Amino acid sequence: MIELKFKTFKRAPFFEIAKQLIKGRDKILDIGAGEGSFADYLQKLDIYLLEGNPASVAKLKKRYKNVFQGKLPDLPYENSFFDLIHISHVIEHLHPDDMYKTLKEMDRCCKPGGAIVVSTPLFWSGFYNDLSHIKPYDPLVLEKYFGALQKPNSTREVISKSYTVERLEYRYMEEIPDWNLYRCNGLVLFLLKVLTFLRRSIYKKYIRTGYTIVLRKAN
Repeated sequence: MIELKFKTFKRAPFFEIAKQLIKGRDKILDIGAGEGSFADYLQKLDIYLLEGNPASVAKLKKRYKNVFQGKLPDLPYENSFFDLIHISHVIEHLHPDDMYKTLKEMDRCCKPGGAIVVSTPLFWSGFYNDLSHIKPYDPLVLEKYFGALQKPNSTREVISKSYTVERLEYRYMEEIPDWNLYRCNGLVLFLLKVLTFLRRSIYKKYIRTGYTIVLRKAN
């Protein structure tokens, strides 16, 4: 059964997954903070924010003190510094080499017992509508390189064998056929639209458009 709150393109239900993991004094990093939507959702003023856009960094510094301008894959932080690392809708913009190096950096900065929370789209019909999207990364990629799979069969060295998948939630959208793509018209197109209406009324079909995964690092 798909939960209604995950049938959305809104990020709040997935921010909540990360929020539920946070304790009072935890050190939190949000990578690719943008305009600060995750930080604003948490209302945690001591959160660490990493952002590459200078204009966004300037705005964030007016509201938060731990704001850093930087570019992935490098993270300007000490080893084992964070209790939770959050990265939302960022990895799909990375080429595989930078993706791999970013995962290594997140592992380096995550405390034993801490968590890494990744949200990203999967491949769907609208994925490449954004010119900055490089490729979608299946959750198995993260499980593989963070050692959550017993037999990873990796093309690169496994980054760690210390993680387990604590939670995996998919994002969904209703699949609605676009019959205009089939160059139908007249009565045929009308009948197809009627069939689509009936199907949506009786049995809705959903596709996965993204996910949030929680990877827990062993103590």
